[in-house]
Amino acid sequence: CFAACATSESFLAHINAINDDFLIACLDIGHAEMRPSGSGMIPMIHALGKHLQALHIHDNDLKHDDHALPFTMSIDFVAMIQALKEINYQGDLTLEADHVNRYDAANVQIGITELYEVAKRLKEMFEA
Repeated sequence: CFAACATSESFLAHINAINDDFLIACLDIGHAEMRPSGSGMIPMIHALGKHLQALHIHDNDLKHDDHALPFTMSIDFVAMIQALKEINYQGDLTLEADHVNRYDAANVQIGITELYEVAKRLKEMFEA
């Protein structure tokens, strides 16, 4: 039994039930890629299409909700960017920055720099 919005069909059913142009979809990439939690990010991106206007981006091992920094575990971010381009995605790319919690005040700048580098890489991939 899947959670609400874990499959493309369920997510669209909820959006269509509300039927309001101001309701948008926010897809959590890490959650979408947890196996076997639902449809997976690529089918979800394609199915949500114009409704998709926000993303929560983090990485995982495809089994656990690791909230790891993108490009450090198993999610295919090249495929994600390609699918977003295919639907002409115009929304936000939001990084879930939980990994910064492993730094203390003396070295938090390292974690912030890592976030910057990941954001820059995603932006460059999206603009290529």
